[in-house]
Amino acid sequence: MDDQPETPGKRPKGKDPAKQAAWLAGALRWHNYLYYSKAEPEITDAEYDGLMRELEAIETEHPDLRAPDSPTVEVGAGLRTDLAKVEHRVPMLSIENAMNEAEARAWFKRLAEDAGDVELICEPKYDGLSCELVYEDGQLKVASTRGDGKVGEDVTPNVKTIRSVPLKLKGKSPKRLEVRGEVYIEKKAFAELNERLEQEGAKTYVNPRNTASGSLRQIDYRKSAARPLSAVWYQVANPEDAKLKNQAETIKALQGWGFVTSTDLLEGSPLQVKTLSGADDVIALFAKYQQQRHGLPFEIDGMVVKVNDYAQQQELGVRSKSPRYLLAMKFPPEEKETVCEKIEVQVGRTGAITPVAIMKPVMVGGVTVTHASLHNADEIERLGIRPGDTVMVHRAGDVIPQVLRVVKSAGGNAFKFPTRCPRCDSELVKLGEEVVIRCPNHLGCPAQVMGAIVHFSSRTAMNIEGLAEKNVEQLLDAGLIHDPASLYDLPGKRDGMLQLERWGEKKIDNLIAEIEKSRTPTLAKFIYALGIRNVGETVAGLIANEVGSIEGLLSATDEQLNGIEGVGPIIAESVIAFLHDPHNRGLIERLQKHVQPKEVKKLAAGEGKFAGMTFVFTGALTKFSRDEAEVMVRDRGGKASGSVSKKTSYVVAGEKAGSKLKKANDLGVKVITEDDFLAML
Repeated sequence: MDDQPETPGKRPKGKDPAKQAAWLAGALRWHNYLYYSKAEPEITDAEYDGLMRELEAIETEHPDLRAPDSPTVEVGAGLRTDLAKVEHRVPMLSIENAMNEAEARAWFKRLAEDAGDVELICEPKYDGLSCELVYEDGQLKVASTRGDGKVGEDVTPNVKTIRSVPLKLKGKSPKRLEVRGEVYIEKKAFAELNERLEQEGAKTYVNPRNTASGSLRQIDYRKSAARPLSAVWYQVANPEDAKLKNQAETIKALQGWGFVTSTDLLEGSPLQVKTLSGADDVIALFAKYQQQRHGLPFEIDGMVVKVNDYAQQQELGVRSKSPRYLLAMKFPPEEKETVCEKIEVQVGRTGAITPVAIMKPVMVGGVTVTHASLHNADEIERLGIRPGDTVMVHRAGDVIPQVLRVVKSAGGNAFKFPTRCPRCDSELVKLGEEVVIRCPNHLGCPAQVMGAIVHFSSRTAMNIEGLAEKNVEQLLDAGLIHDPASLYDLPGKRDGMLQLERWGEKKIDNLIAEIEKSRTPTLAKFIYALGIRNVGETVAGLIANEVGSIEGLLSATDEQLNGIEGVGPIIAESVIAFLHDPHNRGLIERLQKHVQPKEVKKLAAGEGKFAGMTFVFTGALTKFSRDEAEVMVRDRGGKASGSVSKKTSYVVAGEKAGSKLKKANDLGVKVITEDDFLAML
């Protein structure tokens, strides 16, 4: 699936610019991955922009710290490896953001200095997924996502299911036409979709933007067809071929070819696409957009300002990742007052106790908000929030409900953080310098047991499909499972499963088949599936390469783990603590009766056919999976990396390889085929 970056971890203390730049770059890549690849953002646009501007400031002051693949230079995030890649002839760049009037006026001032008094055209900033269509001789040939700006994902079959996308252009068009726009889901269609899913007992979606992104990037186009996708088109990437001189002409031309444009979508609303000049007029129109946004049938998160004339656009040019002739004026997060009626706590997979504000229902950004995470005891103290207080809330990134501040105190009693777990009554603990309070009863707390089983069976762990939270909850409540190891007893409990609501023969057969398939995972996936704190997929692979087997893991020492490059003292401490817990050792021993992870042959330093070599695998691999290839490299003393650098020895390119292949060629790294790699073995 996606090339997942590592989580950024805790921000380093102090002002060392190198350490701060490295952390910021890692954090931005992680949040790019969540936003673009997973469609599950964790922070607001404003918070993301703040991180980006911090990194830009450090790189400006210390140019030597700007890496070639810095987030300040590259656009977007990781691509799905199971979708074919499409290279954009004209890069799909980001747009500079203005989060307030002062930033907008600063942009207008720079524009006036560079180009004088120019005509501007303003359109909605749609909250969807960017897409490019390529037509040849009037026929739709390729549709792709923006991806990293240079290379996107081929979603042609999926886009063809969207009714507002013309498969054949009307009238006369250039031999090749590259059209860009946004795929989205209307608010009403989104609400109806969630209502239907809820009635079916399926998981509902968070917001239209994330749903559109996930729906468009399906492997099976029929799944895309089942989602109510719409699209709007606002740019021609090769206007010279169509003899278009400005954006206003482009909108009319797009309408003539059969595309839905902003002019069409705004018809009948108080808003319209306008050509203006001067900051004051544009800012006044932006205020009108902000006022009318919730009356539109689709989500917008701002207004895009463009220099209308293409010749002037060319003169202004582009910076590393954004054009100088475009500005996205972003809406501030909408804030509403409501009452915090009570504060409850929830128990997570790792035992973390998270306080949650239960609020009087309030509409924020067109969505009814009733709950908001308060994160931890320190955040409650910082906010000074108490049950009964009037609070200001917003939806972070127009997605995640968040309490901003207390507006009016009701003078109630301060919230007392529980000393015992609300799910299992264990005494809560606080470890070291952590701000999080945890339940230590990992194997006896129902909430943690549920989380552990869901994590164990997840795609990136043991990959047992059919064990979503609702199904796991049913199995737990019926006493059919009690920990991850008990999943392997389910094939003998068919009669019990048949008694569960909505569990038929086919569903049970599918689950049992998935369980059987999971019995021989890679050692790295097995270690990751155990759910050891601070051990992600990459670290699990490093540990697997060192310990070689389950027996090697159980006998691992703190000194041994600390000696692994990429495993620091905090991770080593977490692993040792996990392994020394008798309940955890018992779980591993029970799993050993059912699961036989593939052992990793441990080599001494400098040993093995690939000793000192680093391999990167890219494109659609047909001879072996990426996981299998990386295991083969590590088994022979080499390293497998997810990114290309000058230190890379070989890039193994499968079909339709994209940006990594291009980077390898740019750096002069040797590129080989899958057959070449197999021959090297």
